[in-house]
Amino acid sequence: MSLSGNLKTMDLAELLQWVAIGRKTGALAFVKDKTKNYIVFREGSIISSGSNEPTYQLGQYLLFQGKLTESDFKRAFELEQETRGTLSPVLVLQGFVSQQDLQQAMISRTEEVIYDLFLWEEGDFNFTTASEYDADQLCLININVNSVIFEGVRRKDEWKRIRAVFPSNNVTLAPRPGADLKSVPLTALQKKLLYLTSSGKTISEMILEVHGSDFQVNFELFQLYDSNILEVKQIGEEPKKAEDPGRLFDQGIEYMKQHKLPEAIEVFQKVLASDPQNFRAYEQIEQAEKAICQDLYKTALPPDKVPHLLVPVSFLKKIELTHREGYVASRIDGTWDIRSIVTLSPLPELEVLRALQKLILCDVVALISSQPATGQSASRRRPKEPGTIPY
Repeated sequence: MSLSGNLKTMDLAELLQWVAIGRKTGALAFVKDKTKNYIVFREGSIISSGSNEPTYQLGQYLLFQGKLTESDFKRAFELEQETRGTLSPVLVLQGFVSQQDLQQAMISRTEEVIYDLFLWEEGDFNFTTASEYDADQLCLININVNSVIFEGVRRKDEWKRIRAVFPSNNVTLAPRPGADLKSVPLTALQKKLLYLTSSGKTISEMILEVHGSDFQVNFELFQLYDSNILEVKQIGEEPKKAEDPGRLFDQGIEYMKQHKLPEAIEVFQKVLASDPQNFRAYEQIEQAEKAICQDLYKTALPPDKVPHLLVPVSFLKKIELTHREGYVASRIDGTWDIRSIVTLSPLPELEVLRALQKLILCDVVALISSQPATGQSASRRRPKEPGTIPY
């Protein structure tokens, strides 16, 4: 039995209860813009979840928790490629994380994917008993649906409180003058966020820096605001919504046939602005983006090449970079190759490649061949930790 609809017309809590009461086994997929989350059920209980959002990939989540450094993540990824294995055992066998920390991170990440759905105001869903997800590839847990609903509703209420103060992620905060930091116990994450706010970064920029999700970072910042440690310095304008172009799907298909991939993506995004339930448009965008990435790897950005700055770091401030492009620039330290930068970034693959391409076209970055450090093998060389470039 299948069920399809939109969260505008069927509440997530109601949907989860429908699965639980019917003791159903299958997968419930949710799609909004380019994001796809899914929940897997067995006899009405939640046994797993997943997302195509980079933030919810295991390595990114461990980075957010502070259990893994970027240099160790890079090394683990290299070993994963060399051995053609999976990331989890590599992380444990190499001693980058403990088995206990890994298991807890997998469970927490799985729960966060589900809780994130409670914050969606809209999104298409589809339940099917014919699951497309391989049980061997899932992080299996066992969560009672009622407990998930309770926590999800609590977060939804908390999110409303947060958005009343931070209307969007385009908000800049600052330490409140005279705030008594000694009287409030701060977590390691809150200390890092406090430092980032003193650097004048927006919430969007801080989300990238700490590899976190919207809710997790906003929640921690709100706790600091509620404790009179932070104050709102500036509220930026909301990004403009996509225009309504009418029916352009056929034009997008024609662009795909002509291999005009950027034009095709732009048209399909306009289709989705007017018809959010057009799953064929989502599929076409995904295919086009994959094809563009492959073209860039073949023609301009070989994955084993190392980006190298041609100008002083201070010069980057003179270039018009978005905060997301600035984040990519901050990963360039002359030792990390393109493959590593893409893997370690919480941004989509194509966005990272386009940022690197822009820096090259601006003549501030060049690509060099990756070479082992003197007296070391390439596989054992440890790069310095990036992130020192101000932007």
